[in-house]
Amino acid sequence: MSASPSSAPETSTRVKGIILLPATKFFVRRIPLVAGQDATAQVELALETVGPFTPGQLYYGYFLSRDGNQALVFAAYRRNFSAADTAGWAAATAVLPESAAWLGQPAAVAAGLWVHEHKQTITVVVWDGASELPAGLISREAPAGSVDAVRDELLREAGNRFGIEPRVARTLSGEVTVVSHGKEGLGLKVAQQSALLGSSQLQTMDVRDKVELAGQLGRHKRDRTLWLAFASAAAGLAACIVAETGLQISNLIATRQRHKLEANAGGVRQIEEADQLARRMENLAGQSLRPFEMLVLLNGARPASLDFVRASTGGPRQMELESQSANAADPQEFEKALNRLPGVEKVELRDLRTSGGKTTFLVVVNFKAGFAGPGGAR
Repeated sequence: MSASPSSAPETSTRVKGIILLPATKFFVRRIPLVAGQDATAQVELALETVGPFTPGQLYYGYFLSRDGNQALVFAAYRRNFSAADTAGWAAATAVLPESAAWLGQPAAVAAGLWVHEHKQTITVVVWDGASELPAGLISREAPAGSVDAVRDELLREAGNRFGIEPRVARTLSGEVTVVSHGKEGLGLKVAQQSALLGSSQLQTMDVRDKVELAGQLGRHKRDRTLWLAFASAAAGLAACIVAETGLQISNLIATRQRHKLEANAGGVRQIEEADQLARRMENLAGQSLRPFEMLVLLNGARPASLDFVRASTGGPRQMELESQSANAADPQEFEKALNRLPGVEKVELRDLRTSGGKTTFLVVVNFKAGFAGPGGAR
């Protein structure tokens, strides 16, 4: 479903059951898709290509363009959310990033930058004029007294990364709110910007664990089946007043429903055990890693002839890259380019080897404290 300026109601009211997460938590990318093929499989493959973590280690969702040729993917490393952060997710109707407010545009948006400010959070939405999906989204928390400086920094960064003149086309302020939720979809609003997201779109945008979502859907179906069973049982009780046959039919229906519930009990227990295990693992997470921002920054300094073979993190501020190139000068060029990056503290080349016309080496990059990557979450 598309959105228009009048798609959502004019009154800004809260709607229970919908959780909106800060945009600063998510890494956002617009990716191309092959229309007509499994979009979810293509999104998961793209996530595995972008970073060293599997989709199972991420909270992620995506929004499809109307023609199915593109998707806006948003992902966050699970360890960036504590058990307290996710405590209410299981009972929610949907868990979405605040950036959902910029989706569902009825047509391609003219090239330019939208700036949204709320409290200390600044978000720059980048439009390239070629799609109804943003080309990119950069969101950052500004320390007290530095809102203007962070805004200017984000505008320059957006212009450099996406080739857009750093000119503000639209300025918005205020909290993103849910104004409606019903059969027509989910209505979001911030200032004069409104969006209406359909039910099918909400399913792909929900960032919660996909196994848990499947279990939740199964529980909803079970509850609906149980309700129908009770209705059938009531009808059978009414029919038994008329004839003994009605009583026999209601008993048969009740027996079948009981068997179904017993058959589903094992699956429900497995889902509950998996949920408890995931929460215990999250409680053990002591540090917030930012691998996506590290990898994107390092990739920007990579010579065209150099390939990354493997990436791993050695701590909150360290990444190791195993690389190879047919150009023997690439390791030194790569080292020089990395040392010029403002967020890099130290670069070290190791295990430099040449064999069969290929030069392989290991580069260890330490980032500065307070490292702020290109558009990543804190």
